[in-house]
Amino acid sequence: MVNDRISSRLEGNISGLKTVFGGSADLNVMRAAVSGVKCAVVTLEGMVSASSLAKMLFEPLMNFNMRGASPDDVLKFVSSEGIFSVEGYPVNGLSEAAERLCAGFALILIHGVERGWAISAQGYEKRSVSEPDSEPNIKGTREALSDNLRTSMALLRRRIKNPKLRFEFLKAGKLSNTDLCLVYIDGKTPPKLIEKTKRRLQKIPAEIILTSGGIVSALSGGKSFFTGVSTTERPDVLCAKVDEGRIAVLIDGVPFAAICPALFVENFQTVDDYADEAFFATYQRLVRFAAFFISILLPGLYVAAAVFHPEVLSRSLLLNLLASEERTPYPLVAEMLIVTVMFEILREAGIRLPRAVGGAVSIVGGLVIGDAAVTSGLISAPLLIIIGITATSAFVVPGLNPQMTVLRIANILAGGAFGFFGVGVLSAVALVSACRTVSFGVPYTAPLTPFTFKAMRDALLRLGGTQADGRGTVEEMNGAEEEEV
Repeated sequence: MVNDRISSRLEGNISGLKTVFGGSADLNVMRAAVSGVKCAVVTLEGMVSASSLAKMLFEPLMNFNMRGASPDDVLKFVSSEGIFSVEGYPVNGLSEAAERLCAGFALILIHGVERGWAISAQGYEKRSVSEPDSEPNIKGTREALSDNLRTSMALLRRRIKNPKLRFEFLKAGKLSNTDLCLVYIDGKTPPKLIEKTKRRLQKIPAEIILTSGGIVSALSGGKSFFTGVSTTERPDVLCAKVDEGRIAVLIDGVPFAAICPALFVENFQTVDDYADEAFFATYQRLVRFAAFFISILLPGLYVAAAVFHPEVLSRSLLLNLLASEERTPYPLVAEMLIVTVMFEILREAGIRLPRAVGGAVSIVGGLVIGDAAVTSGLISAPLLIIIGITATSAFVVPGLNPQMTVLRIANILAGGAFGFFGVGVLSAVALVSACRTVSFGVPYTAPLTPFTFKAMRDALLRLGGTQADGRGTVEEMNGAEEEEV
């Protein structure tokens, strides 16, 4: 557009906005005369509340009567003398006006004035606050973050009633202009962490931001098998993380917040750990660690023991295993891979189907297919038991499900090719990958490596009193000056 500035001609400005939006059908223009001065209120259909707009804008404008009022008098009344909304901004260009309209503002244009005035009138439909689906709990809050950015901010402010809780807005997505909000506590979050987060978010190349995946990828760099950024839909978890000096990113339209830096041990911690007694929470946490190692190692170790190291099995178990495998037409490695993939298909079907039938399909499908496969001799009964234990263990640590799935299949191949040696080498490679992952200067495996004694009070065990009591802050876990990543 040659001339982006708002002119003094009302019809020219309206025509310019229609050109910017390409004649889109949802652009509404309402013309009126305020004390004899031609004005227009421009909105986007579905982005503003019609009832609120009528009460806080149309009614005051129609009641404004000033004999011989000039366009500047009307602008003065709209911008400074009248209180129409909690947010009001001057608008000097058509592109700026388009951004405000897309954000749910109402634009007031006055004939004879070379600028407009935008007031906040958001009223689009949004989902009410609901229970968290991906992070259920027994004794914690029943509120989850909302798709609406302002609602999520209010949920956090209700829990941290302190002016040091800061919100900063950014934009992401060259086409979508999605609103992002940085959440941190002033004085606890290192300034370098805030600046690095802003720089990485501003460099996001995606044109449209629809999920938290693009934000997580931009913050983590996407160069490691493990990621130093976590997500949560629970406001209480987010508050606990920012109290430790982390920084969170809220995304408009997404009920999940990205938190960085994240630690490996946090995948084994839940909100209920801090509602139960410390000794019982410690026991539950150790059970989760055991489930993690069972999920990634048990199938591979079973294949390795049966193919390369039968001496580690008892005589009776070995005889039962040989009798079962003699009736199956496939090698043990292929058999294990087939059953593992079948389990992943059933799990994916249970997730993608409607909730009312998803669980039933996965359970019935697993029982029917598993029983039929064993009866027909396609797979052995011991192998089906191994996969059942592995699948159950995988559900205990959902935050590491992508990594566990890949490691499980890789261990099956390594165990089938090289035995215990292959599983050991692959485990060492995964351990090195986790140890070399650094997010914003904080090692992913902290406080285990490098070892931090104070933070260990809330790592493998739970000795701290509250959710943020035992673990150290970002600077304590780092243990040194933050380095550029």
